[in-house]
Amino acid sequence: MKNLIPSFLPTPRPALQEGPTEIPHARRIFPLRNLHFRDVKAVGFDMDYTLSHYRSPEIEDLAYQHSVRLLVAEKGYPAWLLDTRFDPAFAIRGLVLDGGRGNLLKLNSERQVVRASHGTRPLTREEIDATYERRRLISRGGSYRSIDTLFEIPECHLYAVLVDAAEAGRLPGKDPLLLFQDVRWAIDSAHRLGVMKAEILGNLDLFIIRDPDLPAALDRWKRAGKKLFVVSNSEWSFTQGVLSYLLDGQDPGRPLWTDYFDLVVVSARKPVFFLETPEPEPLPGQTAAYRGGNALWMEELLDARGEEILYVGDHIYGDILRSKKNVSWHTMLLIPELTATLEQFEEQAHELQEFMRLEADRRKSELRAGFLDNLLKRNREHRHLLSGRLSPEAMHALDLEAVQLRSERDARLEAAARDSARIAQLDERLEATFNRPWGSIFRDGYDQTRFADQIQTYACAYTGRISNLYMVDPSTALYAPVPTLPHEQA
Repeated sequence: MKNLIPSFLPTPRPALQEGPTEIPHARRIFPLRNLHFRDVKAVGFDMDYTLSHYRSPEIEDLAYQHSVRLLVAEKGYPAWLLDTRFDPAFAIRGLVLDGGRGNLLKLNSERQVVRASHGTRPLTREEIDATYERRRLISRGGSYRSIDTLFEIPECHLYAVLVDAAEAGRLPGKDPLLLFQDVRWAIDSAHRLGVMKAEILGNLDLFIIRDPDLPAALDRWKRAGKKLFVVSNSEWSFTQGVLSYLLDGQDPGRPLWTDYFDLVVVSARKPVFFLETPEPEPLPGQTAAYRGGNALWMEELLDARGEEILYVGDHIYGDILRSKKNVSWHTMLLIPELTATLEQFEEQAHELQEFMRLEADRRKSELRAGFLDNLLKRNREHRHLLSGRLSPEAMHALDLEAVQLRSERDARLEAAARDSARIAQLDERLEATFNRPWGSIFRDGYDQTRFADQIQTYACAYTGRISNLYMVDPSTALYAPVPTLPHEQA
């Protein structure tokens, strides 16, 4: 399996990672840049979908239902909307909402649209090309919205449901852009108003998964002398409720969740936390806990700078990009979907190997066919330029050469076509293993997705859950694959 994963995202060099064969693949941390943990003084964590892992689809359905109620009660949407239900299989992370057109898009690493739906209806390749023209899409700002977190998945389905309803004439006067704006308002309001969070806090076991290995993972890094901290956009009451549920009473040596952390920042307003310098506000009655603040202030408190800090979060933009780009912290992206993805890779190992082999054969056949076609063109040029000056025998030899070249070229093209057909069948099966409408969050066919490209660009490492830190010695190093240019490869 370890030879398959690099085609999607890089994996560590086994020879340079301590005991890699002893660590289950799903429990590993995958470095994209060399990480020397002995030089790291402080490790920070986001809370939502990082320290805390939410049950799916329960949490998405909760957000969907609260948003629908707000649309009906506050925006005058028809009551039939209350009867709609969230579809957990409809969308995946890494998609882009085109709010001006009512479309949901999957982009490759070149930011070209490779899959799309209008509402819930999948668009054909012809429809996609007619709208987006295979151009590089600038997918941030305006009426575009990047789906960077699992919290945003309900937004995709709710928007698609409303687009379908508008197309069917059930929402007169509502165009895609207005629907987009209303859904944005409803989702934001559902999280901001506190009713949804109150329901979560009242039913923690229903909405949050307790990771039994989390306390031991945090304890190991703290005992190694690392300062641990939390930077969360959630307010104190919610942070306190969730982390108390996850950590209180799990370790006799650390009876309270605050015993694991040297510093806690809530209502952090990321990414503003990394971009500006708002003043922190100490929380009354709490030790080393603040509302708001900024990254430079935090570095002073931690007595750590830049790459002496490792920050772990699930938001590619709010957590990873800004902490890496603006303050040069090391970054680790939490990808909850990764664990299931790796399990699916293991189950589909034979099909993946066949997919890779066929793709390599197809490319070789197409390259050989192109080379032979070039020789055919030269053959025609020679016959044209030398016509009348060559002997009949020489012309006959050129004719025979042309026949042979054409025959081999056509055979190569036929082989490439057969491989392409087989690849398409395999790809459809493999993609359906992940998500039938959209496929894997990491790839589309043989190409990497925009999401996978963002991971490689901004994250220093990625993993499936926080407790995987227990598998790594806090004084060791993880080494990324050696980067090579094509001419350096064997």
